Amino acid sequence: MVKSVTARETLVRFSIRPERDEQDRRFMESLNPRLTDVIEAPTHSASEVKAFQQAFTATAWAAETAKSATFLAVDEADNRIGYINVREGSDDVLGERCGYIALLAVAHEFEGHGVATSLVREAERWAREMGFSRLALDVFASNEHAFRFYKQAGFQPETVRVIKRL
Repeated sequence: MVKSVTARETLVRFSIRPERDEQDRRFMESLNPRLTDVIEAPTHSASEVKAFQQAFTATAWAAETAKSATFLAVDEADNRIGYINVREGSDDVLGERCGYIALLAVAHEFEGHGVATSLVREAERWAREMGFSRLALDVFASNEHAFRFYKQAGFQPETVRVIKRL
């Protein structure tokens, strides 16, 4: 799938493809600061958050099964510009399996060009193909930008987790 998006007065052409190699994985890890920089976790230190993100990102390829997929957005020169990892999750209300967006990140310079929207659509396609009727995700409360994006993409909050340091 090739997308041409005009945003911020710049034409960005990109396509979505499956994750395939160590270079893709290094790219994914390189976007960890984009994810951790927006996290305010009052009961955790910055180093704990960074360690969590590094370990969680590695889960995208740690247990490769038919019930997970990672897709990358790449420009015409095959430069990686964003990615999404989707896997089998659980709908705790119904006790059913559902699709779960575990990770989504876009390189800063490509934010606002439709990359994340295209990646979410690919995750939705994958989830439907897997037979899931729902797609869920978690987002840190401090990530207001992500909340706005997901709401615009049709996601609605159902639960809120609160935490207190003892």
